[in-house]
Amino acid sequence: MFSFQLPSTIGGCLQTGMLGYGFGALMGFVLISKLIKDSRPVWVASAKEIISFQQWLNANLEEGKEFWEDVVSEAKNLYKMEIERKLEILQKQQEILERLKSSVGG
Repeated sequence: MFSFQLPSTIGGCLQTGMLGYGFGALMGFVLISKLIKDSRPVWVASAKEIISFQQWLNANLEEGKEFWEDVVSEAKNLYKMEIERKLEILQKQQEILERLKSSVGG
C-alpha cells in the first residue's frame, strides 16, 4: 500500500502546518469573496435603506432646527416686550415722582 507523509518543514524553514494555515486562509478569502458577490442585491438594498434613512433623518433634524429657531425667536420677542413694559412703568413712576416732588417742594 502507498502512503504519503508530509515532511515537517518545507525547505528546512517553513513548517508544513503554516502552509495549511495559509491555504485555509486563501480558501476562506475566496469563499467570503464569492459570498459577498452572490449577496450583491442584499448589499445594494441595504445601502439604499441607509441612504433613505439618512435623508429622513436630515429632514427631521431640519424641521426640528426650524422649530427651535421659532421658539427661541418668539421667546426673545416676548422678553423684549416684557422689558419694554417694565421700562414704561418705570418711566411713569419717575414722572409721578417728579410731579409729586414739584408739587410738594414747589
